[in-house]
Amino acid sequence: MKIIDPGHVYELKQLGDNSTQTLKFIKRSGGAVHYDQEWAGVQTQEVLRALIDRTKYLDTVLACKETKEAVTHLQMALYWYEVRALRRKRSQTNRTTLDHDDSITPEYHPEYAPDIPFIEQGIELLPTGDDGHIIR
Repeated sequence: MKIIDPGHVYELKQLGDNSTQTLKFIKRSGGAVHYDQEWAGVQTQEVLRALIDRTKYLDTVLACKETKEAVTHLQMALYWYEVRALRRKRSQTNRTTLDHDDSITPEYHPEYAPDIPFIEQGIELLPTGDDGHIIR
């Protein structure tokens, strides 16, 4: 993996022919950051959804405990990204303020945030809106 634009563009090695693929994340300005150049791209959550699907597929090919654990942890990563997105959407953080209140977020799994209407199991299957986040 080669970093082209930190946090936004990565060059990934491709197996089989030694070529590369580019992974490009969205780059847009908000309350927390301003970029001179912006562009369309994928969100981390969308990549996690693809990784979850790919890992589930691999588990159907040759099932094992480690692969199932990988699915669970990828789902947890997606869960926490979506919790962050929902809370920031509610408080308009990143659009109008740089404050992100961490005090209401539980420190340890499996304590779920009581104000979040989803859990990690099956999270990758929930419908998303135009902003790329779970519709709630």
